[in-house]
Amino acid sequence: MHQAADGPLARVRTPGGVLTPSQLRELATCADRLGSGVIELTSRANVQVRGLRDPAAFAERIAAAGLLPSVTHERVRNIAAAPTVAVALIAELDRALCARPELAGLPGRFLFALGGTGLTADVTAADGRLLVAGHEMIGLPGTPAAMLAAAAAFLRLRTDEWRVAELADGPARIASALGGELGPRRPLSPPERPAGLVEALVPLGRLTVEQATALADLAEQAQAPEVRLSPRRSVLVADRPGIGALLDAAGLITDPDSAWAGVTACAGRPGCAGALADVQADAARWVPRRHTDLPVHWAGCERQCGLPSGRVVRMVATADGYEERHQ
Repeated sequence: MHQAADGPLARVRTPGGVLTPSQLRELATCADRLGSGVIELTSRANVQVRGLRDPAAFAERIAAAGLLPSVTHERVRNIAAAPTVAVALIAELDRALCARPELAGLPGRFLFALGGTGLTADVTAADGRLLVAGHEMIGLPGTPAAMLAAAAAFLRLRTDEWRVAELADGPARIASALGGELGPRRPLSPPERPAGLVEALVPLGRLTVEQATALADLAEQAQAPEVRLSPRRSVLVADRPGIGALLDAAGLITDPDSAWAGVTACAGRPGCAGALADVQADAARWVPRRHTDLPVHWAGCERQCGLPSGRVVRMVATADGYEERHQ
């Protein structure tokens, strides 16, 4: 829970972006009855609900839905996963993480990744390899046990650093602590496109109660065990005839060339006290007039929270309106 300008905010971690239809439906119900009526998707494929009227009741219902399995480790259950990664492997890592008491001391920004997510994680397992802050660990396997060993090594080595990249010679020191060797820095794997799933973009990462309920219905109708969220602030559901039209009808975006693609925004007003504008509304009005193929991020102040990596056009709110900035 966090206190935001528009009231209590809850971040619910969904390791690997995996939600059962019933969990997604419960999130929608809680957002509707206890919050602002919107489920926000984060860049780590977690979710947020703002404007909570009864935070305790929200937490109780989320725990009953199986989305809060460990109170002690809740802040460190940061696991991103490519949609091609088996749910069983994600669950194995999550259970093993929660079973190690000392790892509850990891910083809340520490990130694990499985497969090609496009994110720069602190510890990644992909293609049988273990990477720490993007550097391959030679002689160490890409397994959940090795990932947690690397996290524990970081915990022993850190002072006040939040991420491995902030630790002086972090990857080399962790490799040495684990008996491996520091390998080269590997380029980030692009996000993997799974077979058998259809991806739909959620405009500005804001999922309405009606859209969340529709996604749960679609998954249940397809007898699919889960809906998956991605760091691209998109949702993935089981493919079947006519699914694209159903997703479009729900207000989700299945066209990869849509003007909404690559447009992100911070919370802005009224959710953030530091914001100078309602960037969500302003970005939505701007999208039909979009004039660039580059990703565009709308920010309510100079902090530019949520800024994606890479080349991005930045629309930054100032006291005199927005400044369009190019990197």
